[in-house]
Amino acid sequence: MKTTAGILHGANYDFTMQIPPNYRECLIEEAIANHNSNAGGEILTQYFSDQYLHTWVYETEQSETQMLSVLLATTATVAMYNLNGTAWLHTRGRGALELEPNSFQIFNLQPGTHQLELPEGAHRFLFLFFSPAMQSLVQEESIVLPHEGPDRVLLGPSDLEQLQGLYQRGMEGNIWRLKRQVLLLDLLFRSLGKAGVSFRAEDLAVYHRDYQTLNNVKRYIAENIDKKLSIQHLAKRFEIQPTQLRRGYYKVFHQHLCDYIRDLRLDKARKLLTQTGLPVQEIAWEVGYESAAGFSRVFAHYYQQPPMNIRRE
Repeated sequence: MKTTAGILHGANYDFTMQIPPNYRECLIEEAIANHNSNAGGEILTQYFSDQYLHTWVYETEQSETQMLSVLLATTATVAMYNLNGTAWLHTRGRGALELEPNSFQIFNLQPGTHQLELPEGAHRFLFLFFSPAMQSLVQEESIVLPHEGPDRVLLGPSDLEQLQGLYQRGMEGNIWRLKRQVLLLDLLFRSLGKAGVSFRAEDLAVYHRDYQTLNNVKRYIAENIDKKLSIQHLAKRFEIQPTQLRRGYYKVFHQHLCDYIRDLRLDKARKLLTQTGLPVQEIAWEVGYESAAGFSRVFAHYYQQPPMNIRRE
């Protein structure tokens, strides 16, 4: 079993960071991209993220029907846009959810392995996984599981035209990343409204008794990501009990403190890999890891590919 270095996994795929010429027009600026092929077809995988969304884009060409596994380590809320070709999502023996062309559905996926059935032909998917910051905005009760029949909503001409903006070539760097973020958030919020997803009332977390301390902890982490940042160290520095720090941070920011630290470290590491020539060992030190081996293990698990693959890309 070989994987596609993404959320979709299939059998006997050959993985490469080299993109065939016929897929060049499908590349999104500054996305992490790779190509996979086996006897049954090809898959172009692209990934990028920000503080609100983790985005996967898949372009596939199938010469026969294939079943791809959808592997998730934790519960996830996802807006899934099917832009070309009919497919079916099978969720652990609960039946199949039909994914029609030019439509989207918003649902929760439980941890574990699900199956995406792709028949012969061309397919294109956009997966928008909600980050904890985005998750905290919506009412969990208004988002259902796939087998509970989430509303299927057709994409309008304006939606499809907006999605084509992902493939523009006129911008780069921070300007492009900001435009891409605005483009996807605008699309997502319109999708949430069309799908009938409701939002939380005003978040009372800001009135938590330790809010100011917790906010100071968050700012300190962002400014000192290369330093030792254990729960015990942070609790001692800010004169708060470790358990109180863990629970309070999650209640206020809707994300585990250790996950926030990891996300910041790996995001900075990815930028150093792509924007500098620093050795992996030095990058590990720059983002707070004591060894290159430990850093590489965490990085590969998070991004589904080792650090040097990111640098070669």
